[in-house]
Amino acid sequence: MKVKTPKQPRPHNYKKEKYFDTASLITYLDEVCATLITNFLTPGRNHLVKDLMNVKDRDFNALWHAAHNNEENKHSKNEFKGIYAFATVDRNDVDFHYIGISQTIRRRFGKHTLKKRKNEASWAYLMAKHHHPDLSNEDRQLKIPEYQQKYIHPVRFTFCQVDDHMLMHIAEVYCANKLRAEWNTFETH
Repeated sequence: MKVKTPKQPRPHNYKKEKYFDTASLITYLDEVCATLITNFLTPGRNHLVKDLMNVKDRDFNALWHAAHNNEENKHSKNEFKGIYAFATVDRNDVDFHYIGISQTIRRRFGKHTLKKRKNEASWAYLMAKHHHPDLSNEDRQLKIPEYQQKYIHPVRFTFCQVDDHMLMHIAEVYCANKLRAEWNTFETH
């Protein structure tokens, strides 16, 4: 079966979200990966999770002085939107543990580090599920604080702003794959 190629490729979808050519898309995604690595290797552009947990909302935003809040973010005018990462850093080596995306990065950080329900603290729950396949969902959920304390609180956190919705979604899968994030899964829920 032969697939028909449109004579005039569509420049965007029905919502006027533009399509990207493959070459520029890959270049952009590589830049996002490079930014995450650079952020982890540059003092002041990443922070220990346990130190960030006690920072007030306004002060959290101020820590990322190289970034700007997206004033048009319909979810929150006082939050960053984009891709975030948790990693261990040893000299010039970055070991990525988990990469995610969010319209509200500060709030998403709080859910990963402080919340106790599986749909909010999804990374901690995923680790509990992996290490305890014999437990019920309820019992695994009770282990979330233990996994947050042991595996999430001691690592470092950073993010990269991505304002385009499509690029943000593609960047999560691309960066998790390219940077070999240990705890990202590509299964649908």
